[in-house]
Amino acid sequence: MIAEALLEIADVLGAALGPVFAEVADWRDRLEHALAAGTGRAAEVDETVEWLVAPALAGAGPTLGAGFVAAPGFLEDAPWHLAWWVSAANGVGLAGRDGALRRLASIEDPLDESFHDYTRLEWWRGAVGGGDAYLTGPYIDYLCTDELTLTLTMPVRAEGRVVGVVGADLSVAGLERLTDGVLGHAAVPAVLGTAAGRVIAATDAGVEPGMPARRLGWAGEWHPVPGCGGTLAVARAD
Repeated sequence: MIAEALLEIADVLGAALGPVFAEVADWRDRLEHALAAGTGRAAEVDETVEWLVAPALAGAGPTLGAGFVAAPGFLEDAPWHLAWWVSAANGVGLAGRDGALRRLASIEDPLDESFHDYTRLEWWRGAVGGGDAYLTGPYIDYLCTDELTLTLTMPVRAEGRVVGVVGADLSVAGLERLTDGVLGHAAVPAVLGTAAGRVIAATDAGVEPGMPARRLGWAGEWHPVPGCGGTLAVARAD
């Protein structure tokens, strides 16, 4: 009975959240096609990526920022490159023209003292190392939005090798609005967590997002949320 209730919760969450994951997967597929036919120059990649992610950033969904991050040395004229956009409402650390979107400003010169090697970060290592969708967080995104955020990333391939990652920064509050209180009305105590074992939401309001689930003593079976690339699961929370 308990397992059936958890599976039902997972199915409802999947119906609500699956389209968000499918959208990022679609960006990946379209970008792989564009890169295979392109010139390998940063300006061309930027134009393609902005066109891909603009609808999600202009809408009312949970996507706060989105784009492509190139593998070092992939682009001929930009050995380190981030093609990442956020909505104009998120104006911290941004540069670009006026309008619905702004590009995230970044230091791409490895000789600059402010340069950071993004291939050391979890959202890069998880996607590239695992070869599939990876969810980082929840964490407070002090760089862009100051919101509790999850970063979804997927590897992008060209000519049989990983040439970067495509992804989206997702508002935890926005995802909760999509699920419309599913956990709050659950028939059994439950928790929604990432594959990395971090809590996103729970029926117990006292459980804070980002906590490692193992610290709370939950050792029961986790049930994958359909349509989310194996990155989300639900479990009984007592």
